[in-house]
Amino acid sequence: MKKKIFGAGVLIVGTGAALAAAAIPAASVTASPEPVPGIIRQAEAYASTDPIAEKGMQEAVRRCMAKAGFDYTPPSSDLTLDLNGAIGFKRLTVEAAKASGYASTGPQGPHEPAPGSADGKLFANPAFTKALTGPGDTASMTTVDGMGTSSGGCRGEAMTQIYGSAENYMLATGIASNWFFPATLSASGDSGITKAVADWVACMKETPYASFANPGQAADAGKTAGGQEEFRIAVTDAVCRDKTGFHAALDKVLDKYLTTRMQELAPQIAKVKEIRRTADANAAALGGTASK
Repeated sequence: MKKKIFGAGVLIVGTGAALAAAAIPAASVTASPEPVPGIIRQAEAYASTDPIAEKGMQEAVRRCMAKAGFDYTPPSSDLTLDLNGAIGFKRLTVEAAKASGYASTGPQGPHEPAPGSADGKLFANPAFTKALTGPGDTASMTTVDGMGTSSGGCRGEAMTQIYGSAENYMLATGIASNWFFPATLSASGDSGITKAVADWVACMKETPYASFANPGQAADAGKTAGGQEEFRIAVTDAVCRDKTGFHAALDKVLDKYLTTRMQELAPQIAKVKEIRRTADANAAALGGTASK
């Protein structure tokens, strides 16, 4: 099986977000005949970054890099998983649409530093990147379930200090969030999703934006248009989502598949929860506050 290697730049600046680009596991998940209402909230909370542990990672990296002679604090990682977005329709409220168009549906998390910025200049320095992630050889990589991440240098030290090992770090961050994608993939073919989209389309037929086939198409058009037109499309879209109960309908469908998936993953979830409890304790013992 070909290994999936994550981009070093993303890994360097991120913490929990480092594995967000992981390969999505392919598997068929059956709908539970007795879905747990609202279990999507449990799944999303579980798959999101642990703020205490991630603050600990920040601080551990900062201290290690200071010893190496570099003033660097990784940006915080506070990613939350939107499983509606995983099937193509990121959540959008009327309030968010009025305030910022489709901005709330855009990519989350830290990005590679811009060239010429303070961090960009640091990343252009080979001594800095070596101190942060190691020499970039095989020994500086850790692979779990066919997915790899840089685990040398100060990042590797921080993973071990907070999570116990680079393997534990991977299990408790990106791999944990990826575990639910087989369920969303299966849910995307459910007739309940088709009906939710059809109801939204019927609502949009009564507006100036009657040509869109689904909310994802509307969002793409709005982002392309930009300016006030983006806001007009976004608000119209959001109003129809609200009127038709679009996201509530998607949540109800996802509950059926996530109930099954969480039952399948019970042993892994228990293990990750224990890793995170230990990581929280290690982060608290480290003390300090990352300021960036």
